[in-house]
Amino acid sequence: MREVCKILVGTPRRGVRGGLGETALPISRLASVRAFSLRAGRHSLPTVLRIKHAPDSRAPATNRLPRKLRPTWLAATVISYYLLSIPSLFAFTADLSHGEVSIKLEATPERVSPAQDLMLTVTVEAPAHLEVTLPDLRDRFAGFSMAEDFATEPVTANGRRRQTYRWRLEPEPAAERYRLAPFAVTVTDTSRSQGAHSPKDSLLASPSSFATRPVIFPAEGARPPVTGDPEVSPEPVYIPPTARTVALWVVAALGGLAALAAALFGLTRLSRRVREFRMSPVERAMAELQRLLGRNLPARGLYKEFYIELTMVVRRYIERTRGIRAPEQTTQEFLAAAAGHPSFTPEILAQLTAFLESADLVKFAGQEATPAMTDAATANAQAYIRADAQQDQLGIRN
Repeated sequence: MREVCKILVGTPRRGVRGGLGETALPISRLASVRAFSLRAGRHSLPTVLRIKHAPDSRAPATNRLPRKLRPTWLAATVISYYLLSIPSLFAFTADLSHGEVSIKLEATPERVSPAQDLMLTVTVEAPAHLEVTLPDLRDRFAGFSMAEDFATEPVTANGRRRQTYRWRLEPEPAAERYRLAPFAVTVTDTSRSQGAHSPKDSLLASPSSFATRPVIFPAEGARPPVTGDPEVSPEPVYIPPTARTVALWVVAALGGLAALAAALFGLTRLSRRVREFRMSPVERAMAELQRLLGRNLPARGLYKEFYIELTMVVRRYIERTRGIRAPEQTTQEFLAAAAGHPSFTPEILAQLTAFLESADLVKFAGQEATPAMTDAATANAQAYIRADAQQDQLGIRN
């Protein structure tokens, strides 16, 4: 239903101050009068149709529209105003009225689309003496993920009361259907309750209710399948890595290199130990002695470290060949154990005593060593190992 409001638009005659207000309208003798029909329920007029206070017609017109263009401008204004209300014409409507209670639904857009929210307007109109109460419809909507309501204050005019509820619904993309389930409407006759003086009248004033029918909102039709080849051929686009990604790559590469180096070092030591384990005691002692000489400790002034490693080579050789735990014993304990062993002759025992005591002077007594002394000690160790190996081959050892 549309209501018509008459709006007078024009210009006052020349020589009259004021606009089209209450005081100027009776005596203004308008030069032109137009009537426009506006949709009922609109809160305010468009900006182009608002009537402002007219300036003095005797003042010089600087920005006034020429008289010839005024009809064209007026027609364009009316057309643009009606074009603004065209989308509201394409709306889904439903009538849930019952008796004297009118309940009308209007949903825009006309068909539910997951890409657009559905704006639902519920208008309840009834006689002024009837109080209509709607339940909370949040759990009555199906196919919508969220619902928000905005209710206006009831308006009473011409003996009827009218109230509007607005809902904003978000459709779910995979919903089978979009539906408003039936809900109970409570109607109370306030005129009977106000004039009731007996139990019989109070029973007549008890509220009544009725159920509405379900409302199915039409969904948009199935979209046509996309056929044909793509208009553009996609090509790979190089996206440069960020600084953080480059830093992670560098750290990962360094970690991989470190792990590879550790693995190679471990494999090298393991293979060397396996190879030395398969050697004879004299070959293993000579290999350890060559590795010690390769470290070149005397040239760096590390005489004490050199003598410690040199005596350990001899002690480990004696442990492998004689079974005496020479590396864990002191020099005196080793010499005492060697004196009681039948395989050590007095000459060999005297040679070992001179070698170990000279090494202890450098290790513990702080004697200054020279490269010549280290060469002599190395020669003595090699001579003892070779001589002991020759005696083992000749079968002299018991």
